[in-house]
Amino acid sequence: MGGYRATTVVFVSDTVALSKVSGNELLVWTAGKKQGEAKPGSEILWTDGLGVMTRGVTDGSGTLQLQHISPERSYILGKDAEGGVFVSENFFYESEIYNTRLYIFTDRPLYRAGDRVDVKVMGREFHDPLHSSPIVSAPAKLSVLDANGSLLQTVNVTLDARNGGQGSFRLPENAVAGGYELRLAYRKQVYSSSFRVANYIKPHFEIGLALDKKEFKTGEAVSGKLQLLYPDGEPVKNARVQLSLRAQQLSMVGNDLRYAGRFPVSLEGSETVSDDNGHVALNLPAADKPSRYLLTVSASDGAAYRVTTTKEILIERGLAHYSLSTAAQYSNSGELVVFRYAALESSKQVPVTYEWLRLEDRTSHSGELPSGGKSFTVNFAKPGNYNLTLRDKDGLILAGLSHAVSGKGSTSHTGTVDIVADKTLYQPGETAKMLITFPEPIDEALLTLERDRVEQKSLLSHPANWLTLQRLNDTQYEARVPVSNSFAPNITFSVLYTRNGQYSFQNAGIKVAVPQLDIRVKTDKTHYQPGELVNVELTSSLKGKPVSAQLTVGVVDEMIYALQPEIAPNIGKFFYPLGRNNVRTSSSLSFISYDQALSSEPVAPGATNRSERRVKMLERPRREEVDTAAWMPSLTTDKQGKAYFTFLMPDSLTRWRITARGMNGDGLVGQGRAYLRSEKSLYMKWSMPTVYRMGDKPAAGLFIFSQQDNEPVALVTKFAGAEMRQTLTLHKGANYISLTQNIQQSGLLSAELQQNGQVQDSISTKLSFVDNSWPVEQQKNVMLGGGDNALTLPEQASNIRLQSSETPQEIFRNNLDALVDEPWGGVINTGSRLIPLSLAWRSLADHQSAAANDIRQMIQDNRLRLMQLAGPGARFTWWGEDGNGDAFLTAWAWYADWQASQALGVTQQPEYWQHMLDSYAEQADNMPLLHRALVLAWAQEMNLPCKTLLKGLDEAIARRGTKTKDFSEVDTSDINDSMILDTPESPLADAVANVLTMTLLKKAQLKSTVMPQVQQYAWDKAANSNQPLAHTVVLLNSGGDATQAAAILSGLTAEQSTIERALAMNWLAKYMATMPPVVLPAPAGAWAKHKLTGGGEDWRLGWSGCAGHSLFW
Repeated sequence: MGGYRATTVVFVSDTVALSKVSGNELLVWTAGKKQGEAKPGSEILWTDGLGVMTRGVTDGSGTLQLQHISPERSYILGKDAEGGVFVSENFFYESEIYNTRLYIFTDRPLYRAGDRVDVKVMGREFHDPLHSSPIVSAPAKLSVLDANGSLLQTVNVTLDARNGGQGSFRLPENAVAGGYELRLAYRKQVYSSSFRVANYIKPHFEIGLALDKKEFKTGEAVSGKLQLLYPDGEPVKNARVQLSLRAQQLSMVGNDLRYAGRFPVSLEGSETVSDDNGHVALNLPAADKPSRYLLTVSASDGAAYRVTTTKEILIERGLAHYSLSTAAQYSNSGELVVFRYAALESSKQVPVTYEWLRLEDRTSHSGELPSGGKSFTVNFAKPGNYNLTLRDKDGLILAGLSHAVSGKGSTSHTGTVDIVADKTLYQPGETAKMLITFPEPIDEALLTLERDRVEQKSLLSHPANWLTLQRLNDTQYEARVPVSNSFAPNITFSVLYTRNGQYSFQNAGIKVAVPQLDIRVKTDKTHYQPGELVNVELTSSLKGKPVSAQLTVGVVDEMIYALQPEIAPNIGKFFYPLGRNNVRTSSSLSFISYDQALSSEPVAPGATNRSERRVKMLERPRREEVDTAAWMPSLTTDKQGKAYFTFLMPDSLTRWRITARGMNGDGLVGQGRAYLRSEKSLYMKWSMPTVYRMGDKPAAGLFIFSQQDNEPVALVTKFAGAEMRQTLTLHKGANYISLTQNIQQSGLLSAELQQNGQVQDSISTKLSFVDNSWPVEQQKNVMLGGGDNALTLPEQASNIRLQSSETPQEIFRNNLDALVDEPWGGVINTGSRLIPLSLAWRSLADHQSAAANDIRQMIQDNRLRLMQLAGPGARFTWWGEDGNGDAFLTAWAWYADWQASQALGVTQQPEYWQHMLDSYAEQADNMPLLHRALVLAWAQEMNLPCKTLLKGLDEAIARRGTKTKDFSEVDTSDINDSMILDTPESPLADAVANVLTMTLLKKAQLKSTVMPQVQQYAWDKAANSNQPLAHTVVLLNSGGDATQAAAILSGLTAEQSTIERALAMNWLAKYMATMPPVVLPAPAGAWAKHKLTGGGEDWRLGWSGCAGHSLFW
């Protein structure tokens, strides 16, 4: 039809073409369709559908290797010696690419909003699975994307060939929970890593689980009780409790005992109520097989939030206490097999019996283990697959192993080939033994070693010199393959055969050990008290000999990994992973094709469309307060392989994990881990607010955590000069203690815990009482002279600050700080904070200082707040409510985001900012002229294309004219009124729009169509008004100096709208750079200097409550 034609072709042949295609090679084996014997002399054409790429004839073994770059889809056209024709379709895609590998990881996998994130980058340039060279030293840019995909910030990182790179950033205080992505742009490539952020609410009561027995067996009902307690120790009465139970059965996976999938278990009483003691009786059904119960408890006492927790109950087996091994993973029937077992950890449980189960017929046998023995022997009479387990005297499983037995009568499942290796890991120089089992008697097959290509090939009937073959029986062979260094880290052993018009193949991996650094971590003690100095020794060695290496070490609370397992892979598995097989196997037997009609004009075949699979991760909403105790991104061990560091143990009682990752100059890597604990026998923690209103009567109290039982202690508390002593007898665990002080004023409350005359712990906190009336900020201008200056202040005055307004720079900084401190969170106010924060960032000489970090954090917080206010289509309303977005508010938000992005170095594509003008184009005809002029002013500053829009605005102003009849009507008379928000269509607003448009047209080199007299009138009206924004627009139009700019800044007050102050500050900032600095005298007495966000400073008085005070200048 048209340019196509349809033809039906049937291929008839007694020969089958079995092909293995890789990146630059094709191996074809031609075999008989019925018996599977090798068929030599077949002519082969390899084509991509457009032309013949290469051709050849199969040799005496029926094989042919052709060299050519493989397309994604290709075809084999063949003719055998008898004239039969066959076709095979082949698909190829790269599954292993050797290039730069960058290992990007953070100090821990889980963070809270506002936390600092430390990042380390290590890298090598790989040329094949084993050989690599140092990366090229070059700058890189690290981007942080939140769970919504929004770009939060970018960090410049310098990558060094030897040391890698490191950086850090702080998450916004309002960071959303979920998975975050790190993207590192390095030499025109992007590399990725991830971490998680979790927000949580601390539960207002605790749920504890007490079981009636320490361990449960199968067939036994699980009983116990739940205990619900408030922080003060009071029981949670009449709480509604919901129970949900899931079970995971114990199973054998890869010679290891693991738990299978989670399945729900029916409960008779899934909903219940706690009694007066806060107890809930727990009765769970018995498990018929060794399992792990996961009990989820959700309880509510009528408060706003439910408390949910998950408890684990192990039935008949916990962790693997013993390892079970044998010399080979398979043996011959009738052969005595020696199994060895060893304890993995110190435990009172000892195996006393062994048991094997034959999977084919479920027959089993058990026997006793010798007392104190370490091995036992088994004679397997029948071939098959066996599971072995070790049990203790109570029948609990302690270890497990699977084992294969060969012998006459062994077969695999129909249509499959079974391959069992004698070992899971080989050393170079060893011989890998592979037990091959066919489903029927087979005399011919193709055996290959594969990775990036077919490395070796052999026929089953004529073994090549790279392996030896022994026929064990009709269906089983044993292949012995000498292991060389080139096999590392792994290579694929493949068996392929065809019989009776069917073909089957099976791959088995030969895993070879890769040399790795042995990194050991040692501390001078295993237990520390909070505040103690921890000394850590690091040792790096290779094959038992010390070697110098670059290390990165982190000390993290172990509870973090209970909430979120480590996301970063093991460094050895990252740089030297088990390689994927890059060879694809197919057959001419499976060639049945449809819709192959092609146009008469040749075109390149299209690429296959494959969707990437997204990975979803479970969020765990619990956190401790102290997470990272120490982070050492770059440590170097000396020639003796030694390095040392110290850190102070945080004031937190927990178990800490020390993780050390390292790389030497040859690119060999390693990872080590150690644990230590911070603990105290007695430990206190406050359980009370710290801020009260006047007249409150605090019920002060604290928790004392004790590891002792019925031990007497003395609690000494001090407040406002009064000391109270309480003699207590503590029980083991948490003890809530009410304090006896009468606290009615602000002050320092301290507590000290003594035992046998020794101080065991001490804590203190500052309590504050605030006035019941709403605080009102007042501002007053005072003239100060030398000597004593009396200040008249209101009663109960507090937070007294003194700022100089003598110089233009100080006036500018004072206004900048006032904008930053605005408390409101709408679109206007959030954008009005981002503008001065961006100005403050640009004014800093050192962007690595503590002040710079604080400003960066505030910019990130407000920028993220602005993102969260966005509606559909990135349009904005006043508070982010539903409805159509307002074009002016949308433009203001995008402009503020652009200012913040420029300050933080966040780069976006030009089309990203085009959203700002999209909403303007839709609503421009209905917008006030002032709003239109402001939007285009921002667009011009952002280098967006707006010349056509400027012409349209100029024509709209020309059509309106002067509107002389409105000159005496609504106008802005109060300096604090907002021209932008309150009266954007007033004559003054139109005049300001006219003057601003003239300035924009001049910058764009466009001519105005507005009559000159109208422009002059607008200029005069704006210049003679009392509005600072109008004066700023006039200054931009006519030019001016710093003195005029300072005069405008002096007219800014806290009562004026934030958007107009922010715009004036932004447009007048360039004049401040020309003003010389002025050093003013400092006040004497109790005044303390305080640095402000905008770079300025004020003086604060540590005093409040009187109506008068003196200032000595």
